[in-house]
Amino acid sequence: MANILCRTKGGANPRGKRRVYFTCHPEDFDKYFDKVCEDIFASHDCAVYYTEDMTEAIAEEDKVTDLGSNNLFVVPVTLKLLITPNRAMDEDIPYAIEQGIPVLPIMMDSGIDAVYSRPDKFGERQYLNPNSTDLTEISYGDKLKKYLESVLISDDLAERIRRAFDAYIFLSYRKKDRRYANELMRLIHRNPEYRDIAIWYDEFLTPGESFLENIERMLNASRLFTLLVTPNLLEEPNGRPNFVMGNEYPAAKKTTGIDILPVEMEPTDRDSLTEKFSNIPDCVDAHDDASLRERLLSAIENIAVSTNNDDPEHTFLIGLAYLDGIDVEVDRERGVELITYAAERDLPEAMEKLCNMYREGISVRLDYGEAAKWAERLVRYYIVLYGEEHEKTLTWMNNLGVTCGDHGEYNKALELKEKVYALRCKVLGEEHPDTLTSLSNLAVTYSDLGEHNKAIALKEKVYVFSCRALGEEHPDTLKSLSNLVYTYSKLGEYNKALELQEKEYTLCCKVLGEEHPDTLISLNNLAYTYDNLGEHNKANKLLEKAYALYCRVLGEKHPNTLMSLNNLSYSYLIRGDYSKALVLLEKLYMLKVKVYGKEHNETLETLSILNVVRSKLQEDQ
Repeated sequence: MANILCRTKGGANPRGKRRVYFTCHPEDFDKYFDKVCEDIFASHDCAVYYTEDMTEAIAEEDKVTDLGSNNLFVVPVTLKLLITPNRAMDEDIPYAIEQGIPVLPIMMDSGIDAVYSRPDKFGERQYLNPNSTDLTEISYGDKLKKYLESVLISDDLAERIRRAFDAYIFLSYRKKDRRYANELMRLIHRNPEYRDIAIWYDEFLTPGESFLENIERMLNASRLFTLLVTPNLLEEPNGRPNFVMGNEYPAAKKTTGIDILPVEMEPTDRDSLTEKFSNIPDCVDAHDDASLRERLLSAIENIAVSTNNDDPEHTFLIGLAYLDGIDVEVDRERGVELITYAAERDLPEAMEKLCNMYREGISVRLDYGEAAKWAERLVRYYIVLYGEEHEKTLTWMNNLGVTCGDHGEYNKALELKEKVYALRCKVLGEEHPDTLTSLSNLAVTYSDLGEHNKAIALKEKVYVFSCRALGEEHPDTLKSLSNLVYTYSKLGEYNKALELQEKEYTLCCKVLGEEHPDTLISLNNLAYTYDNLGEHNKANKLLEKAYALYCRVLGEKHPNTLMSLNNLSYSYLIRGDYSKALVLLEKLYMLKVKVYGKEHNETLETLSILNVVRSKLQEDQ
């Protein structure tokens, strides 16, 4: 069976960190695991769990602990993943979807959207593209950071959650009995008066981790030591006491003020138990609810439990604990119920959380209508609290507009975004960065409505104001220029696009340097515009320059370099230089065989074009 391993930033202890599960096609692991971890750790100090062998099955009884307690599944998407049998696609991802765990697909192959979006694959689920060549898009790194922020709870919030618990119980068990850990926690927490009691337990067997470092601290912080009893507890591997027998139980006995409660999950020989665990109290049957409740109550009777049940903030924090499995078992249904309770009592944190959850499909089904409901309620709440000109009000009015746009309600989105822009002009001034962002958002909505002339007018205004307020070399100004270029190109106004694109490329070279990824994208786009204007020789020279730079900066096997080589070969085809195109296509084909394999659709597509060019040259001889 599969062995769960863990990687953290700088090799830190994973305990207490948010949990991300990495899964992929077995042949993609070596290609993408390190890079995905690096990208995630760039913005979040979390723990990434994975299996050493992506072909090994995860036992059904282990899925709750190995998979179900993760906060996010991340999967690099390739054609192999989508069209060949593999555990990631056949078991891991369906399990995450069934359990309501967010799934983040990262698109590694291009040209596979038709397969990706099939209902039996990822359907309408959005993906992130680390190889995007669209300068007008938010960068992959920024998108990833924002997504992770919406899914993974921050360390500060996790600390608030831990302070909200009434007390802690220390749960001790053998690793091979971990499937019972969640069951026992659910048995304890199904009693309403114990809902707010946290349970400390070691969730994953992590290579190299010291189990001793936190035990003393947690025992001192706990009011009860619960011993999960099965026949496995009596085993002595290699003639030596197991970890619970030799370390945790003796440590608990030495801890002042902690009661010991053995809970029997499977029938276990009592004489052997008494012999190997000195002075062990009588066991309580886990499935005798009355006895378990009585013993628990006796052990923690001095704790004022459930006194905060009606407090919205307390309920919200406990809901987050169950949603993410922070010192309790993962129970997403209960988590959503508690967060909704707090939101219905107008706790803004809870309303914001529900809006983001429904908008992104995090632990609930994606539902733009439900997201809009909570966003609208937040707008009303902030208007009453602060007035409609306050930044909190305007932020959520804008978010409501974005959500309406995602739901296809473009007219309502337009009305809201126009109002936000007008209010920001009034409060902040026309040239304030937040006002310019509102103006850009408004332009996007006009484009969605097909009113492209209005969209262009607004984007030109954004660029002029941005130049004036920030300077033409500021990154935000360059982004607004890229947006304007993109719109002109999309409308086929290539002469206007060319004028601005040449300026954009010159500025990118000056500000970012000619080898910066954004500069290389700008250079490729400039060549594309020359091609559209029929100036193929100019386009060809720029594409040759871009390809040489991509090789130097990224290496000849990088997807963006391969894309650049493909563009260059196509440029020679347009000019009718089939001999030069043939040389480049042969090189492109061999590189794609090495990178993707012979059966990949990218490779097959290049082979098809290569064969056409070969036939053309043979006909001309």
